Amino acid sequence: GDSRKPYPTVLQKCYRTPLAMIERTLFLVVSAILLRTSLQTLDTEYPIGSHPIYRELNNKPMPKQRPLQVNFGFYIESLGNFRSTEMTFDVDMYLYMSWQDETYKHNQSDYILISDKAILDKMWLPGLYFANARTAYFHDVTVHNFNLFIAPDGTIAYGTRVTLNVACNLFLQDYPLDRQICGIKVLSYAHVKEEMNVTWFSDGPIRFNPAINLPEFHITALESGYCDGLFHYTITKNSSRIGKFFWTSDFSCLIGMLKLQRAIGFHLVQSYIPTGLIVAISWVSFWIDRRAVPARVSLSFTTLLTLSTQGNGIRYALPPVSYAKAIDYFYGVCMLFIFGVLLEFALVNSFMRRANKYSQMAEKLRSNGYSPPPVIGEFDSDYDECKTNGDFYYGKLKKPKNGGITENGTLNPPKVNPAHFMYEAIRYSRRALAVDQMSRIMFPLTFSIFNAFYWLYYLNRSEQDTVFAA
Repeated sequence: GDSRKPYPTVLQKCYRTPLAMIERTLFLVVSAILLRTSLQTLDTEYPIGSHPIYRELNNKPMPKQRPLQVNFGFYIESLGNFRSTEMTFDVDMYLYMSWQDETYKHNQSDYILISDKAILDKMWLPGLYFANARTAYFHDVTVHNFNLFIAPDGTIAYGTRVTLNVACNLFLQDYPLDRQICGIKVLSYAHVKEEMNVTWFSDGPIRFNPAINLPEFHITALESGYCDGLFHYTITKNSSRIGKFFWTSDFSCLIGMLKLQRAIGFHLVQSYIPTGLIVAISWVSFWIDRRAVPARVSLSFTTLLTLSTQGNGIRYALPPVSYAKAIDYFYGVCMLFIFGVLLEFALVNSFMRRANKYSQMAEKLRSNGYSPPPVIGEFDSDYDECKTNGDFYYGKLKKPKNGGITENGTLNPPKVNPAHFMYEAIRYSRRALAVDQMSRIMFPLTFSIFNAFYWLYYLNRSEQDTVFAA
């Protein structure tokens, strides 16, 4: 009366297991043969890419309107990281696009919001790209930063956030008093104008955050425009584009131009003012004693080396361009002024060497028995630079005659009178003093005139001089 089934014996287990394995093996072999036959039939009946399976996997049909009108614009949230050596900058922006797709018409009274990335991936989006962007990425923290609204008539408004590293060709002829135009170029990647025509929004296509405060530039204007989108596409052996359009197809090309003016404050404090002070310090040499050769030479060479070192520091922050910049002209002129100080001292030193030579000759004649010259005070003293009458120190010294008969009837040999050599010594010393006194006025005056012309020229350059290379 026990209704429970008895446990199978060991013989039964060994018998059932091989049968099950054989059945499973036969099933797998038959399934593989049937699958291979069906795939061969699939490839025979449907060309690759036209089978309904492919259309289901790539269910992103482009709207049927031809040409499809797409409106484009962006809002600049932040700018920064301008690198002159690489000629790039970073921009964080919100992109806005709008187009109409009749397949998404609905009968609701309000917009339909789509914020799911999985649904967005199944929808068709305009194939646009940034032509002059080196790197770009979308934001996905904490979720994918985008929104998409569908109006009842099928109009789609799409917005997303993207960060770009954009290349900008800088023209540094006026650096650091320059103005730059950096463009953000947007093109259609796959569709020509006959298929998709991309235009700017009519109202404020480019806007920016008013809180943007760049340390190196001031944003003077934002402008929208169009560029040349004509180029060869899908190059093959005999044509540039396979299809019903021209060999060279015109693509939609939009460009947003950021007009920037470099802030001069940093360069004024770090470059121009220190350089001007270095030049002014070199003029102290004109007030140093003409006979203090080591002091004057050391001061001139020190200022020259300091200016050269400072100029090299500025060049490290700029690309090695093949033309001279505004800062190069300023440093070059400052270098010429300091070099002029060295030349001025060379002239003064030449006069002083002649004065010393004649003074030594006069002392030698006087030590040999000639009477001393009628001079009151010591020759070439520091007092001769005072604004007093030189006759008080040097007496009524006149140039002696070059020989002749004296009152006693004796012959006076030419140019051997100590007074003559002392006169020549004083004359060359006064020439050196005159060069120093003239340099005290001419060097600052000439440098001031140069600065006036320099700043008036570069500060008044019109904005039309700035060019943009697309």
